Amino acid sequence: MKIGFIGVCSTTMELAARAAKSGHQVLISHTKNNCHARDLVGMMEGKVKLVSKKEAAKAKMLVLFIPREDIQVFLSDLPDMTEKILVHANNPIYSLECLSPSLNLKSSGEIIASLLPEAHIVKIHNIVDSEIAPPAIKKQTTNELFYTGANSQAKNKVKNFLKTLNFSGIDFEEMYLETKFAYSPN
Repeated sequence: MKIGFIGVCSTTMELAARAAKSGHQVLISHTKNNCHARDLVGMMEGKVKLVSKKEAAKAKMLVLFIPREDIQVFLSDLPDMTEKILVHANNPIYSLECLSPSLNLKSSGEIIASLLPEAHIVKIHNIVDSEIAPPAIKKQTTNELFYTGANSQAKNKVKNFLKTLNFSGIDFEEMYLETKFAYSPN
């Protein structure tokens, strides 16, 4: 499968390296400047190419890592995203000004959904601090990633994609419901 990566961070590079190693065609575009990603791409084995964001966006599935304050500008000129699966890897914040409560701002996921309503957005999470995690998550291993999204078919495709990367994909909503009922006082 052809996977596009827009934005470079440790999470997206880990996913890209695993995707290339498992036989996926990987297209990587860095949000700031592709020359920063050139060395990382050079170290990966498999079918990996450094491309423009429009080229990466041609893939059926995109993994996004875009600074929150750049989302609107960066996604505004993408080609048609109808039925594409956008895996929202995280929402880095480089400016605290964008968090001001007086601005009444949307989350990065809400911004992406409003800009690309025809796409299916699946957010992936990995719990870093086990102290804040609910009991069902505390036993998380490094090969587990949690995901959430509104479209069940898109979530299933992301789960299957993660499986090809030797990750165990866990649907956060399903786990939450199981945990909620398991600890229910009734």
